[in-house]
Amino acid sequence: MWTAEEALAPPHQYSGDLTSHHPLSPFSIYINSAMLFNARLSALALPLGFVLLVRAASDGVLRRSFYGMAYTPDGALLPDCGATQADVTRDIELLAQVTPRIRLYASDCNQTALVLQAVQDTRVDLTIWLGIFIDGNDTVYNRQIDTLTDALRTYGTEHVAGITVGNEYVLNKEQDGTDPTGVQATTTLVDYISRTNETIKGLDLDKYIPIGTADAGGYVQLALCQGADYVFANVHPWFAGVTVDAAAEWTNTFFKENNVNLCAQATNNPEVWNAETGWPTDSMNASQKTETAAQNRPISDAGLQTFIDTFVCQANANHTKYFWFEAIDAEWKESFGGVEPYWGLFTKEREMKDVTIPNCLVDSPTSREPSTPSSTNGGRNPSPTGSGSEGGASDGSGDHPGNGAGTVAPGVVIALAAALFISVLGW
Repeated sequence: MWTAEEALAPPHQYSGDLTSHHPLSPFSIYINSAMLFNARLSALALPLGFVLLVRAASDGVLRRSFYGMAYTPDGALLPDCGATQADVTRDIELLAQVTPRIRLYASDCNQTALVLQAVQDTRVDLTIWLGIFIDGNDTVYNRQIDTLTDALRTYGTEHVAGITVGNEYVLNKEQDGTDPTGVQATTTLVDYISRTNETIKGLDLDKYIPIGTADAGGYVQLALCQGADYVFANVHPWFAGVTVDAAAEWTNTFFKENNVNLCAQATNNPEVWNAETGWPTDSMNASQKTETAAQNRPISDAGLQTFIDTFVCQANANHTKYFWFEAIDAEWKESFGGVEPYWGLFTKEREMKDVTIPNCLVDSPTSREPSTPSSTNGGRNPSPTGSGSEGGASDGSGDHPGNGAGTVAPGVVIALAAALFISVLGW
């Protein structure tokens, strides 16, 4: 059984809802009208209506209701760098439809530049928290700060909101026995934050970029709050052994009492974020799934849906700053076993899991408007069509976008009306 502290370690623009219910009568009207007009024109109109029908059903499942999202590109871990611009751009287009903010963890394998290039190319409304992985080795740090500063020189600061130095460095040092109290690890981490701050200042950028850090919620110390512009606390109810029904309340309470209240004592007034929270949907260990199901900690899409429904809209309404953990299932974590690879909102194939995103949209942190995603991004917007899920949105609507059961989205009605208009005019 995990202790409460260990539990807080993580596992290793579309803004509209296009799924309101409408009768099928416009489709019937179109079919009847088509019989009365030129067959050639109807042949043009029908494919148009069909294409827009498919687009509307797919796009409607994605809503920008997550305040932020944790993301690591595929192939962004040494020594096996393999991240490509095409893959990262695909992911960025997808994630921009569910959140206006993403958090990175490191700068290896050119991931900082790949993400900023993708944002520039797609012109999506995304703000990025860059990352530098810390293990206490200066070679590792220097390599990443160099690539990160190169990216800032190339792409500028428009889409950059902060730089997070380290993720769970204190936790790791306490757990491996090298620093049982975490005091020395905290001191080392604050030193890296200070060094990063001096380096960034030396770039003479056009705005101040906050420098912060991230650690497990149970390992954040006051000295860490005092030494950072912001503190990311990773708070995971599943690892704490909390039932899924109580998970949201437990997460909010723990975060406030152990992280927000602690950092409120710091004289520099750092921002405090819940930087990782989520729910696993699968395990490489079948017995683990059986055991946790009996404890009402189901490792499943249904469990994920419950936590989404009880946490997301409430956190948004309370102005809690958080990053959902995580964007996409992480195949590279399979070596760790258990639930580690299965925390994504999307599968590794970029298919959304069998859940409904609630309709409580978050505001953009910028003045930019969400861009319309490219229609050529094949497979970026999969829908759990016909899944039969009963999980309703947390706003009580009960909608399951994309279920396709006897409904036609507003965009489809418009398409059908346009097709009818074309036929009537004999265009």
